[in-house]
Formats: sequence, C-alpha cells, structure tokens
Amino acid sequence: MKDKINELLVKHKILLKNFRTIETGNFTKKRSLSIFFGVDLSQFRTLLYLRDAKSRFVSKDAISLIEIDKKVQSSENKIVKKKILFLNSALCSKAAKILNENGFMIYDFV
Repeated sequence: MKDKINELLVKHKILLKNFRTIETGNFTKKRSLSIFFGVDLSQFRTLLYLRDAKSRFVSKDAISLIEIDKKVQSSENKIVKKKILFLNSALCSKAAKILNENGFMIYDFV
C-alpha cells in the first residue's frame, strides 16, 4: 500500500514530511479505505485518504468520509488544513460537491 501512495504522491507532486499511516480500524470498518498523515513544505498538516474499491463513490460515502475525517482530527488533536482523497472508482457529482464544500481535493488513479 505504501508503494501505491508513494507513486500517487510523486505523480501529483505532493511532498510531505513526517509521513505516517493512521490505523483505519479505529475509525471505520471499511477495508477499502486507508488514511495517511503528513506535513507539507508550507507546514500545513495534510490528511490523505486512499479508497481502493470498485463500487461507485456516492453521497452517503462522502458524508461518512467527512465523519471519519472529524474523528481522525479529534483523535490526533490537530487541525488539518489539507484533505486529499485518492479514488480509483467512479465519483458521483453530488459526492464531489459535498467533498469540495468541506475542503477535500479529489484525485483519481487507475
């Protein structure tokens, strides 16, 4: 999984230091979601969400991701400025709108 996220970060020119994996099982039972934390060069804390699933990402998934994001931020006791979601499935337009309103940057990968 680390190789995949490293490839995605290089491809999208995202540089992070203090990069680490956050245990997803503490926040959700979804096996298709991985969570990573890092600090970019501008000293902004960044959360990366990697969703590796075949099913379409719909608005209920977006709402649950926002809830997971709030749980992660409260457990880390840190305010996160950047939130990035990597998807390899289709994205519903309503879900994209919900995520963009909540500060997520969305990237796709194959």
